[in-house]
Amino acid sequence: MNEDRDSVVGERLNIKEKEAGKKKRGRKRIKEKVAIKDRKKFFIDYSNDQENHELIVKLLEEANQKKFGREIVFKDIVDIGISKVGGKELEKLKESCLSFLEKLERACHEFNEKHGTKFVPEEFAVKQLKLI
Repeated sequence: MNEDRDSVVGERLNIKEKEAGKKKRGRKRIKEKVAIKDRKKFFIDYSNDQENHELIVKLLEEANQKKFGREIVFKDIVDIGISKVGGKELEKLKESCLSFLEKLERACHEFNEKHGTKFVPEEFAVKQLKLI
């Protein structure tokens, strides 16, 4: 009886030793967030944006219909696009990232600063719509 128990305990110890010695597979996860200025790689996911994915594929196919030179890759398109983004485009981008409630909150804040009032966004909306 003791021999059986000793062999089971010994097997468990061997399994744990083997598992402890194994290296973990896969990508190491970064626990700290890396600042944008320190990042060197960026990832773009078009799995849910079929329209833009097709546009990029079309652009790359057209750009690579040539007899000489290296293959044009997505990075080349991004590099050209980045140089074209300026003041107006940045303002449009900032505006497009705001939800309706954030736009309302911003308008309320600007109104309060201009007129010296202390409306909350809900009161501001009622006042602007002249519901009361």
